[in-house]
Amino acid sequence: MRVFLFFYTPVSIVAGVHANHPYHALAANWLVQNIAKHQLMAAHHPVLESYAVLTRLPGDLRVSPSEARDLLTATVQANMIIPRFDSKSIWTTIETLAMASVVSGRSYDAFVLQILRSVGAGAIAAFNPTHFQDLKSDMIIIDLSKPSHQD
Repeated sequence: MRVFLFFYTPVSIVAGVHANHPYHALAANWLVQNIAKHQLMAAHHPVLESYAVLTRLPGDLRVSPSEARDLLTATVQANMIIPRFDSKSIWTTIETLAMASVVSGRSYDAFVLQILRSVGAGAIAAFNPTHFQDLKSDMIIIDLSKPSHQD
């Protein structure tokens, strides 16, 4: 069984759980197709950030804290593994980032890659695949923005 990261970014998780998101159909279809086929994972940071995004969306798109909790619980907690992160490995992560000259927000992409790689994830499904292409990852990168994305 291949292991996938389901939706790296909060935008992707939000699209998967929020019915009014412009990419909801793509994200939800990918989830439905892959939930039975693969062991799905999501890193803790994007899940928490998704809660923050859901509760700060503009106007009628914003959901209440309890609705955000329920959406994430039903989709992420019910169907995905959240890998543990060994707090001592943050120093390995920072060393890796410095050696690869990774800067700014890209640090989070590399951080999540390291967490998932450490537990055997084989692919990343995201709406922003270019964020991972130059991080020299050996993982398969699935572009969720294309209706013909592969699993």
